[in-house]
Amino acid sequence: MRKKWLALALSMAMVVGSITGCGGSDSNKDASNSSKSNDSAKVETVADGGGKVLNIYVWNTEFKERFEKYYPDYNKDTQSIGDVKVKFVTNTNEGGVYQKKLDAALKKQDSASADDKIDMFLCEMDYVNKYTNTDMALDIKSLGLTDDDLSQMYDYTKQAATKSDGTLRAVSWQGCPGGFVYRRSIAKEVFGTDDIEKIQEQVSDWDKFAAAAETLKGKGYKMLSGYDDALRVYSNNVSQKCVNDEGVIQIDPSIEKWIDTTKEYTDKGYNNGTSLWAEEWTADMGKDSKVFGYFMPAWGINFSMAEGSGAKKNDDGTFTPGGSYGDWAVVTGPQSFNWGGSFICGAAGTDNAKLVADIMKKLCCDKDIMFNISKDTSDFVNNKAANKKLEEENVTSDFLGGQSLVKALSSAADNINCSNVSPYDQMYIESLMAKMKDYYQGKVSKEKAIDNFKNEVIKSYPDLKK
Repeated sequence: MRKKWLALALSMAMVVGSITGCGGSDSNKDASNSSKSNDSAKVETVADGGGKVLNIYVWNTEFKERFEKYYPDYNKDTQSIGDVKVKFVTNTNEGGVYQKKLDAALKKQDSASADDKIDMFLCEMDYVNKYTNTDMALDIKSLGLTDDDLSQMYDYTKQAATKSDGTLRAVSWQGCPGGFVYRRSIAKEVFGTDDIEKIQEQVSDWDKFAAAAETLKGKGYKMLSGYDDALRVYSNNVSQKCVNDEGVIQIDPSIEKWIDTTKEYTDKGYNNGTSLWAEEWTADMGKDSKVFGYFMPAWGINFSMAEGSGAKKNDDGTFTPGGSYGDWAVVTGPQSFNWGGSFICGAAGTDNAKLVADIMKKLCCDKDIMFNISKDTSDFVNNKAANKKLEEENVTSDFLGGQSLVKALSSAADNINCSNVSPYDQMYIESLMAKMKDYYQGKVSKEKAIDNFKNEVIKSYPDLKK
């Protein structure tokens, strides 16, 4: 079970979302400007090549499931699109394995046989610009996508995948704004109500959040499950990248605050001492848990928490209620944040350019298809028109007790800024969570834990400095 959760988690941001990349902001002007290019500019269209095998690199089954169900031209029985065989190449994301395998394959792209060439590959938010800042990922315009195709996407998703020359190199079907997800039954017992507006008042800033945690403690409950639960909020509200231009690993003041807050919460008994994706962390989502809430993005609510609640997942991706399923609601919490996101890149050297373009257009730009994705799965899609339709038709989440996920998180999606995404984010956050735990548990000093964390990052990136 642990491996199952970990693989899922790593996928969406699914190891994890961007450590320093995206956060709530009142000023998102750069996001819009940096991702726009003029359709009238001359962009050479990539030749198709007539390939017979469409190779798609992924780290788990999430995109495969979306593709098989919602791409209209795919035949699941033959695993083909027309006479083109579709092949998913899957490598785990844990420890950077997926990136290493992808990098090795991309280096051989020019010499690979036609049937072995990479056509599409997926990236997470926390390392997407490692690829989009190179020519390994094709300019979206060279595949035939237009500004009109991209017009309903949230600006931050375009900002994160835009090369330094202003060309967009990847697209995403999902948005990943997050919020504080809490147990309705516990809220009623402790605060006398589960009303989302009244609970938001209880957790609208960090001082109020801590006060609510103390109140919950007095009633025998924990505010959070583990050490890592608030990290996404703090890490997505930083003011700088995790590595500066001189290659020095940085601890942003917001990260420093997370460290201090987590130590305080641990010492005061506000969390349950679990670690992200551990079985104990997942168990705290169950019916008999004493944990009040989790900071989660949309995908975390729909995937991790829905199944962790004790509900039964059906073959079609829906859930049969059980456990704590339906006993949850979501509010903005102390700060808006984003966690994760999966992007589709067209690989330079593909011999299936037309198919790659069509998949991008249908799964990432088609309002009706994206509406159905969200309606069926409660995924938060990267299409404002689809989300508006979801609100108008009052599409709600059974897991959230009839609350509209789109309505709850749309404003956060509009204010996300991803100007601080860096290629180092995945290993930064993995190392941060792993090494700071010793400090929270009283095994080492704060200074020693930070030093151990930086040393761990340098193991993956020897050119970096402390």
